[in-house]
Amino acid sequence: MTGFSISWLARRRARKAAVGQAYGGLMKAALAPDFYLAGDVADTFEGRAQMVTLHAALAIRRINAIAGAESARLAAALNARVLDGFDAAYREQGVGDSSIARKVRKLAEAHYGLGKAVTRALDDPDRESALIVVLERNGVTEKGLATALTGYLICLADRLKEQPDSEILAGKPAWHALSEIP
Repeated sequence: MTGFSISWLARRRARKAAVGQAYGGLMKAALAPDFYLAGDVADTFEGRAQMVTLHAALAIRRINAIAGAESARLAAALNARVLDGFDAAYREQGVGDSSIARKVRKLAEAHYGLGKAVTRALDDPDRESALIVVLERNGVTEKGLATALTGYLICLADRLKEQPDSEILAGKPAWHALSEIP
């Protein structure tokens, strides 16, 4: 019984470390100034939250492509960490406890909806067109401004797909800045 407990605890600690590392990289990529400075994405709380969601969707999509219970746990833990980050961001803005649950719930619903839509679009045979529609329909970009962001997201998804499963499970998705993508 002791061996089982130690093994379980070691896996849990490794997952927590992987989530922390994946979340840190995800946030750095999502909050990089490229798309905000270009005006493709609004430099607002909502625009930044949507960029976090887009990057989380890519990471979770890649993690879910790995078979096994541990990958499912990692994806769920990363998603929970992103939602905790939204909660913390509202608190940093000074949102009161009485309204924070409602605001986080609304943001979580948008997060899930956008994440699912992005995943479906990336799996579509015409993923570029499908992703442009998703980005414009969800207000991530204004109509006609989704091309650069779409190309960036598709390139990131492709690069994550090429990355070894062991690196993904260790919380090391290779995020690239816009300037690093051809």
